[in-house]
Parts: sequence; C-alpha cells; structure tokens
Amino acid sequence: MNKISEQKFLVALDICESLIDFKYRPTNSTYQAIELFCEIGKNPFELLELCEKYFIKITKVCDIIKEYATSVDNWRVDCPLGFGAKDHCSFLSFFLNLDRCQFEYFTDNFTTPEEIAELFKDWQGIDFSPLLEKQKIVTF
Repeated sequence: MNKISEQKFLVALDICESLIDFKYRPTNSTYQAIELFCEIGKNPFELLELCEKYFIKITKVCDIIKEYATSVDNWRVDCPLGFGAKDHCSFLSFFLNLDRCQFEYFTDNFTTPEEIAELFKDWQGIDFSPLLEKQKIVTF
C-alpha cells in the first residue's frame, strides 16, 4: 500500500469527522474529502484496501456523515464538482463503504453505486466498475 495514499486517506477521514462542526450549514469540506478520495481512487483497489484496514474508524465517520447529511438541506456546494451537500455525503458514503457495498444515499439524485461510479468516471476518469463487480460477487 502506498504510504502517501494512506496519509491522504487519513486526512480525508479527519475532514469527514470535522463535519460534526458544520451541522445545519453547508461546507465545502465535503468536496475537499471527495478530492482526496478521488486521488486515491485512481487505483480503486488501493482505496478498497484502505477501507478494509480502517473499518472501525470508518464506522464512526459514517455515523458523523449521516448526522451531518440529515441536518442540512441539499444546498449547492461551491466547488468544481457542484451538486448539493447531501449529494456530497452520498459520495462520501460511496467511497467509505466500497469494501462492504452498504452505501447510504441522502437524496434521490444518486441511488445506486453504479450511478455514482459513472459520475466519477465521467468527471475524473476513475473506473470503479471492476471493483463494484468484484464486490457483487463477494457479497452475493
């Protein structure tokens, strides 16, 4: 595992943990975490490995993301990706749950991992489909 990727992953988790301080208001911190996950996600299996390694911490972080997402409207986030705060939380859930395929969606804009994967393929050129296919085989 690449140590730089692991450091970026931990920074992204810290950013996600900080969302508790932004309850009831939008923040572009979600986008900062998404950017880091995208950098790591250029090698999707490395992202998967990090999710598996930090499973315990991710469980806590996902609770914080959910608490934040349920406290805000889907206000548009000022960033190159666009979309709203709740959409960003759906994206974060996607990245952090790749190992278990237990994603949470906070809007009706994106309701499947395949929709989110397609977004990141179009936007960043990251292909998560082999990883999602592998996880479907393991999960079912």
